[in-house]
Amino acid sequence: MSSHRRQLPRWLTGILGPGEPELSCEECFEQLDHYVELELSGVDAAVASSAMGAHLAGCPACREEHDDLLAFLRSGEGKAQ
Repeated sequence: MSSHRRQLPRWLTGILGPGEPELSCEECFEQLDHYVELELSGVDAAVASSAMGAHLAGCPACREEHDDLLAFLRSGEGKAQ
């Protein structure tokens, strides 16, 4: 993704689409757990998986799934008992 594309507001990126290849929603869903685990461990997941980051930036449905999973795990409810 070009540096100009990274500076655009999320809503505009959603309209224009990513500046690089991205995953399908199915591929995104398959990789979502791992991506969120990377984020929670402190890794810049968007750098580790630029295609995933591009998809999440351009797909409101997958972004919502991501945000919900991240919030759930951060709340501690997702921890095994």
